[in-house]
Amino acid sequence: MRIQPTRLLPIIPLAMCAASSNAQLIETQYDAPSLDRWMYPFNGSPGTRFEMSVFGAPLLEGFDDHDAQVLLGFDTSTEFSPSLGADQYRVHDITVTVTVANDSGFIYDDSYDDYTTYGVEGEPNDLDPGHPMNLFLPGYKPGISQSTFLENSSFGTVPEVAPAQGMRNVFAAIFDNDGFAQNISNHVKEEFNAVPLAIGTTDLVNSGDLVPADTTFSFTFTPCDEGARDELARMLDRGEIRFIVSAMSPASGGPGGGEGDYPVFYSKENPIAQIFGYAATLDIRARVGSVGDYNGDGSKNFLDVSAFLADFGNGDVAADVNGDCSFNFLDVSGFLSEFSSN
Repeated sequence: MRIQPTRLLPIIPLAMCAASSNAQLIETQYDAPSLDRWMYPFNGSPGTRFEMSVFGAPLLEGFDDHDAQVLLGFDTSTEFSPSLGADQYRVHDITVTVTVANDSGFIYDDSYDDYTTYGVEGEPNDLDPGHPMNLFLPGYKPGISQSTFLENSSFGTVPEVAPAQGMRNVFAAIFDNDGFAQNISNHVKEEFNAVPLAIGTTDLVNSGDLVPADTTFSFTFTPCDEGARDELARMLDRGEIRFIVSAMSPASGGPGGGEGDYPVFYSKENPIAQIFGYAATLDIRARVGSVGDYNGDGSKNFLDVSAFLADFGNGDVAADVNGDCSFNFLDVSGFLSEFSSN
């Protein structure tokens, strides 16, 4: 759908000279996380390991389906001024990357696996080999929060089922529109689908092939879901964005998962990662402040209207004002409302 600028001209004089404060569209990259932690119940060195793995124990009693998860955090407070109120932030698009440290340790799968594809104790019923890597936002148990949970904080409390099922303080989550974080760590046992924000992909390996060491995987997404979009805004307001990476590649026995075909990532503490840039990264484009000052020059005038119309016509997510991942009159109406407000 394309909106002609001439249809909006009669409205423009209402706010041609209206001032705005701190409105800007920011695009930036973080070359390493400020926090990365292997979220595994038997991890004796939280926050200091050189490598972090993700694997599952689907349907195995006493262990979470998403048994080993990885928590990533990026301090955004310098680029995105915090504490402005969550309604002042709107994330447009994000790419998170992780780099594999193990060689030919697992099969690349770029497709989502429905929970019904897991059989007895995790034997897969799906036809394609391997299991995807998934990106989620983190949720927290009552009494635990983003500000209180650090790299060396306690992994969890008393398990719901010994030795480790349901004990984690921070978990991969799906957020509803009221801000409630649903723990998806046992979504196979609980029989529901846990669709991630993104699945890890790479152009260097064909799906179904073994993944060589030093392969970088990207998780790229636009937050179309209101729950995820609002939680990302709340995290920018807190000054840090966090993610959880998980995979359901089964492992069994021994410390750190023992045997199995699953991904292992470089951590920011790894000397090789520091030399070659293999730590996790974040690319983010987000708006701070009123969308009415669309070009972020500190004033609202025809330049903002022109820039909005250009992005709207080109389908740029920055012009998706209401964040529903479609372009229609609701976006135009939302922009005009912000443009006309003081």
